Amino acid sequence: MGKGYLSLGSNLGDRMRNLSEAIAGLKGRGVEVIAVSDAFETRAAEVSDDQGPYLNAALEIRSDLAPVRVLEVCRQVEDALGRQRPYPHAPRTIDIDILLLEGGEVKSGELTIPHPRLEQRAFVIHPLAQIAPELILPSGRSIMEVKNALGDDEIIEICPMSR
Repeated sequence: MGKGYLSLGSNLGDRMRNLSEAIAGLKGRGVEVIAVSDAFETRAAEVSDDQGPYLNAALEIRSDLAPVRVLEVCRQVEDALGRQRPYPHAPRTIDIDILLLEGGEVKSGELTIPHPRLEQRAFVIHPLAQIAPELILPSGRSIMEVKNALGDDEIIEICPMSR
């Protein structure tokens, strides 16, 4: 089974419930969830409109599924939780991004692994660092080095996830 990391985010509805239901939905579809970070409440980033804050979390997973199949599972879970895509970076009930998967890189029209903006997003790096503090990122930098360089200006509060 290959190890990987996912990022989850929600800024619509019951955000904590959306995260919990997404985790439960992944488990039933060929994805084993090994570790779950706390939920990090963050200001909306990379958006042009006024959006409410997100709850973001990171997961360590194991799966025998091919990367494109993991993406399909993530989209099935997003759809089941009412994810709408009216425009890029729209508010969402749930967003699930594949950050890293063992087995190297993937570059296609619909999927790029490692995630191309992984090291630029504090809302991804902080939760990921919590569950994988020894992780060396594809750039060769440690996750803690990247976390410290990004700072925590986006982070409003850290909310324990019910496990």
